[in-house]
Amino acid sequence: MLGSMRAKKTNKTVIWVILALLALGLIGFGGIGQGGGTIRSIGQVGEEKISTDIYAQALNRSLANLSQQMGRTVSATEAQAFGIQNDVLQGLLTTAALDNETTRLGVSIGDEAVQTQLLANSAFQGLDGSFDIESYEFALERSGWSPAEYDNILRKDAARALLQIAVVTGLKSQGTQTQALLEFDRENRDFVWAELTASMLDTPVAEPTDAQIQTQYEATPEAYTAPLTRDITYAWLTPEMLSDQVDIDEALVRESYDLQSDRFNKPEKRSLERIVFGSNEEATEARNLLDAGSVTFDTLLADRGLTSADVDLGEVEPGGVSATAADLVFATETTGVVGPVQSSLGPALFRINAILTADFTSFEDARAEITAELSGEAARRLVTDLVTDIDDLLAAGDSLETLATDTDMELGTLSFTASTADGIAAYENFRTIANQTNAGDFPEINDLADGGIFALRVDKVIDPALRPLNVVKDQVIADWKRAETLRMLTLKADNLKADLDAGAGFGSLEIHSETAARRTGYIEGTPPTLLGEVFTIDTGKTTIAAGASSVFIARLDQINSFDDSIAENQTLRDAVQQQLDSQIGNDLLTVFANALREEADVSINQTAINQINVQLTGGTNGGAGHNNGNM
Repeated sequence: MLGSMRAKKTNKTVIWVILALLALGLIGFGGIGQGGGTIRSIGQVGEEKISTDIYAQALNRSLANLSQQMGRTVSATEAQAFGIQNDVLQGLLTTAALDNETTRLGVSIGDEAVQTQLLANSAFQGLDGSFDIESYEFALERSGWSPAEYDNILRKDAARALLQIAVVTGLKSQGTQTQALLEFDRENRDFVWAELTASMLDTPVAEPTDAQIQTQYEATPEAYTAPLTRDITYAWLTPEMLSDQVDIDEALVRESYDLQSDRFNKPEKRSLERIVFGSNEEATEARNLLDAGSVTFDTLLADRGLTSADVDLGEVEPGGVSATAADLVFATETTGVVGPVQSSLGPALFRINAILTADFTSFEDARAEITAELSGEAARRLVTDLVTDIDDLLAAGDSLETLATDTDMELGTLSFTASTADGIAAYENFRTIANQTNAGDFPEINDLADGGIFALRVDKVIDPALRPLNVVKDQVIADWKRAETLRMLTLKADNLKADLDAGAGFGSLEIHSETAARRTGYIEGTPPTLLGEVFTIDTGKTTIAAGASSVFIARLDQINSFDDSIAENQTLRDAVQQQLDSQIGNDLLTVFANALREEADVSINQTAINQINVQLTGGTNGGAGHNNGNM
């Protein structure tokens, strides 16, 4: 089979060689050519240029962050949809505008300040906390910066910070604003509620007449309208479909097991924090205070100006601390403070926050799991190896039906709507491509999240249309009964509401009590509108809210206002005040930066941006823009 496929692609070899050479011409962001020259900037604000490397690094970080959040590599289409490229560009233009302004104003810092920042960077420090030249050189080498370039970055960052501080210093939100926000958000209410169901009606809801059915049908046509539908034919190939073509050698399984000792042979660990003291006497004194209850571990941290993050060692194996400390720490079977004991940095107290027991999985127990993983990887490689051949067959004019005959791909059809999520439609990328494809579009190979591939053809697009009454009659009858039940229950609730407002009780209804309910809360078993309605009525009054098939009635018993005399609420008030101050500062900085951009001569090189976008996202540009145009 593959022989015939490769025969069809022979004439395309030259094309692929040419494409490969063109791709080589795009390698390296600093070497993007234009007109025989070298483009090193994707734009500038005033005199401040934005290098291609800076843009590429920022875009790469944003793509990596988004991929981490989604748990997979984002596609070019998704990156474009999220506006990643544009967000990165706008952020760099804003930074450039601020840097351009600091240069214009002559804001800068001296060599001594640069040196202070350099020495304070924890990334350049050794185990003893002092500056380590090897760490410094290694970090710069990985970032592709020279020492002079990094010094310049520090100067710009510091100068920009000075400018930002000058803009926002002294800004404070009004205390009345904080109070109003807290009074609205933290006000809570005590109330009781009951549910009225169809079983409580004096007369059951009767079957609707033909006229009532017709009225219901005509009143809500959207409920009986078939959605836009695409009749789709697709061919797909997943690693699972090729699993019978994969044979995993036992030696490879054993080798994989041996290489993953960290996974299958997890040693005992402790989650540790460590406070180091200057002498044994000082450490012993601190321990005595702890034992007497005079201080806590957190108090000792605060006295030294430290936080838990400063002393957190993470999850440590026995070899992660000194032998003496390990003997004590790993002999303890409970959490808490141990020591003092000699650590690699001196006398120390350790706080054990968690004990993680050893976890050993034998080769026999792990064999099936490893074999499945290796089989999956091998099958994914088989799919990848077939992509070019299948792509060539499509380009040569083969139909999806022919692909299913001549390759391992499987053929399928479905009527696809916005709610279809079964089978191949369970894959997000399939749904995305299906929604974007129209009848007559040429099928293309696309990826699936599990390493599979697919191509689809839209055979027909069926526009939304009202389905005939005889087809949806059962649904219409059910909808009428539900609406009639709610109408009759609402009448019953209205009568009960009048009695409750006059001081009567709930009678035989089962009531539920809610205490200190906030407007942003959730009450299980009730419609979302009920809580909102409770916050619109006065004490002693009642309100009604309809659910899907029942009606709810609630009586407000008490309004609990926000009390800022409570210490906890005072702390909350201070936190909200700080957040508002920060937000106001950020908003002002945004306005200030936008004003600088409007005043400065801003230009971008869309060609360079598009080329970097293609390299990093696999085929999408940054959107509309003018090459070397002003913004």
